[in-house]
Amino acid sequence: MRISELAQLAGVTVRTIRYYHQAGVLPEPPRRPNGYRDYTADHLVAVLRINQLTDSGLTLAQAGVVAASSGSSADEVLDDADRALGVKITALTEQRERLAQARAGHHVGLSTAAAALSLTPADTPVAIVIAHLYREHPQSDVLVEALHDPQKRSVLASLQERFEAIDESTTDGELDQLMAQAQAQFAEAPDGMPPLTEEQFQVLLDLAEHQLNDRQKSFLRGLRPRPSLHD
Repeated sequence: MRISELAQLAGVTVRTIRYYHQAGVLPEPPRRPNGYRDYTADHLVAVLRINQLTDSGLTLAQAGVVAASSGSSADEVLDDADRALGVKITALTEQRERLAQARAGHHVGLSTAAAALSLTPADTPVAIVIAHLYREHPQSDVLVEALHDPQKRSVLASLQERFEAIDESTTDGELDQLMAQAQAQFAEAPDGMPPLTEEQFQVLLDLAEHQLNDRQKSFLRGLRPRPSLHD
């Protein structure tokens, strides 16, 4: 039979058959005098087996080995494929659990750290960047755990609310008091957490200032980090 006939019987495209040849999983048949390949029923069985094996989770290369052999070599390939599927299942299960946790906490699309850092929708972009900057720091998990403490979140939410209320009528004394309390919270960060660099802080400032008034912007600039010992 010709390649088009084989493809039709196997339920695949001619391009698929040619790809199987190129990948080395399906032997090429001899050609007739007219130049056309002469496929047989054996080729049909081979294609159907390869398709079944890949549908079962094997790679094309693994499917080719199993389809062309039997015994211990095929068993080894199947064992490898089974282990690989087990790893994928574990990873997908963990992803589903993280997605369920994110949906339950209404923070889909945020890392655990970003969710902990975010108090309101307005500060989510800043929280995402801070979580990214500290993502590999060994103390980041300690920080996240501290931020999940209800009392800590209540204090931070109160500070956030007072910051959002800053306007032209806010006195310097009120700003000074709020600044002292905000810096006190920063000082409670886990030991070893390095301060943000000037460049990092400027990125956060650019994000935070989108919808702030001038007095709020001035307040944030007063929170600029101290120079790092490594600078």
